[in-house]
Amino acid sequence: MKNFLASHGSRGANERTRTRLTTRLRALGSPAALALIAIAAVMIVGYSSVKAQGPRSNNSSGNIQNGKRIFASQNCTQCHGSEGQGGSAQVAGPRIGPPRLALPMFMSFVREPMPPMPPYSTKAISDAELADVYAYLNSLPPAPAAEAAPPGNAENGKRVYIADGCYECHDREGQGGAGTGPRLAPNPIAFAAFTRQLRSPVNEMPPYTSKVLPEKELADIYAFLQAIPKAPSPDSIPLLR
Repeated sequence: MKNFLASHGSRGANERTRTRLTTRLRALGSPAALALIAIAAVMIVGYSSVKAQGPRSNNSSGNIQNGKRIFASQNCTQCHGSEGQGGSAQVAGPRIGPPRLALPMFMSFVREPMPPMPPYSTKAISDAELADVYAYLNSLPPAPAAEAAPPGNAENGKRVYIADGCYECHDREGQGGAGTGPRLAPNPIAFAAFTRQLRSPVNEMPPYTSKVLPEKELADIYAFLQAIPKAPSPDSIPLLR
């Protein structure tokens, strides 16, 4: 374990973190404790690497005009709209302009997306071209204010969510299933878009008509998803400090 920490270390905060973890390893010698610390070490290395890069930013030095050209030539408009506002065709992609992801995560998603979006290799579009696309998307105006969702009962929404089998694809807390449904919570998409997807889904999800899922129960499910708390910040976990 000590060798593992040394091989994955870096200067500064990582060094101090390794020292604290090594001390705890010696104090907690049981196999279970060792396993927990090993998992924490892996998480620390990744988290510390992200922090070392500084705060995430949507700023990009890419070429906006070239990004707009590539966005159109790669047929991104067919699913995401001409200005990244989200599509309305049979395969309607979500709003991506301005992007909510930092540039590295945006690139990672384009390279290895969730179905039905196809992957884009570096041969199809280079990292520099992706940076241009990102700059173009980042230059677009923000989305208009979404219409407020109707009031709903979160407790009943949780019951309906389970009873109607939503958890089978999206898991119990709306965190998304492995290779099945996407993440729904926390911070679900706008209620209007949420309703459209339920009534007329654009993927393999079955449609939920008003006979199957009345408007009141739909609002309750949305209230349940809104009520799910965000995951704790790594800074709030003592072991990861």
